[in-house]
Amino acid sequence: MTAESAKKSNKLVVILVALVVTLVAIVGAGGVWFFLLKEEAEVEKVVVEEPKKKVAIYVQLGTTGTPPYFITNFPSEDRGTERFMQVYAEARTFEPEVKTALQKHMPLVVHGLGELFLSQTVVDMESLEGKERLRIKATEVVNNILQEQIGKPGIEEILFTNFITL
Repeated sequence: MTAESAKKSNKLVVILVALVVTLVAIVGAGGVWFFLLKEEAEVEKVVVEEPKKKVAIYVQLGTTGTPPYFITNFPSEDRGTERFMQVYAEARTFEPEVKTALQKHMPLVVHGLGELFLSQTVVDMESLEGKERLRIKATEVVNNILQEQIGKPGIEEILFTNFITL
């Protein structure tokens, strides 16, 4: 019986060791699968949640010249001296439909900005602060025109790409 119980004991040990090894392998494989699948899902979320980078669209504003520009005279403080301002302006937007609307309604934009530029004084245009105020007002004028024509303002800002006062 001792030889027989030793054989049973050895079989029992072998079965228990095999069971433990199998259980450890299953738990290990499950853990690896869980963590790898979880990391892949997080990577996918990050890729999916990344916002698309918007591309800026620039539209030249002004008369039909090449390149388009505005030229206005300042009210003369001294009757013998005429002063002029020439502005090259571009509108920055991220929406293609706004570009189309600006091109369609360019006569309104030219008129609105022309009135704004005519209302400036030499003193205002001699300082950077005055030019910046003019740029901000120009953005408001164009956005107001777009609001009236297409129901929404669509430009981020007006940029003066060349600004000359004589």
